[in-house]
Amino acid sequence: MESKHKNALIGALLAVVFVMAVGYAAFAQQLTINGSAEITSRWDVHMLQEGAEWAPSSTMGTSPSGTVNVAPGGLTATFSATLISPGDTVTYTIPIVNAGTLDARLDTITLSSDTPEMVIDNGGLTATTKDGNIKYTVTSPGTGTLNANNGKATITIVAEFVDKANQGNLQNATANLTVTMNYVQA
Repeated sequence: MESKHKNALIGALLAVVFVMAVGYAAFAQQLTINGSAEITSRWDVHMLQEGAEWAPSSTMGTSPSGTVNVAPGGLTATFSATLISPGDTVTYTIPIVNAGTLDARLDTITLSSDTPEMVIDNGGLTATTKDGNIKYTVTSPGTGTLNANNGKATITIVAEFVDKANQGNLQNATANLTVTMNYVQA
């Protein structure tokens, strides 16, 4: 009889250990983490229409005209120049601001034109009409860091009526250029 009680006691102890092992396994698999996170960074790098300027220069006395329009969001600007005679230029300056909370740097500049005869050389950041009469030269603000919280830079574009010997009495050349800048986190 004693061995019957021992077997029952051992069986009961094994059952208790088994229940404890299953309970511990169930408890160990259930992990609850409570908490919250908030991202307070803000990305805001753009060109400004306010402060965008153009300055004409003429070799013949009649001043050329130009316009500069910064698109909503400030990532694209469109430039237009009407140049009167060879040697005329219009110089555009557009301010760029980092109003965000993250440092930024210029990654790429893309030049495009609504004039199908525009030849673009992104390596040198120049665009020239196919007939060679108007040349746009883009001076990049550089790839240095544009500091967060109102870091500033400037992009400069010069539209030039190329003075070619075989142009004769050519006047009033026009071409449009669009410049798109892509900034990334520094």
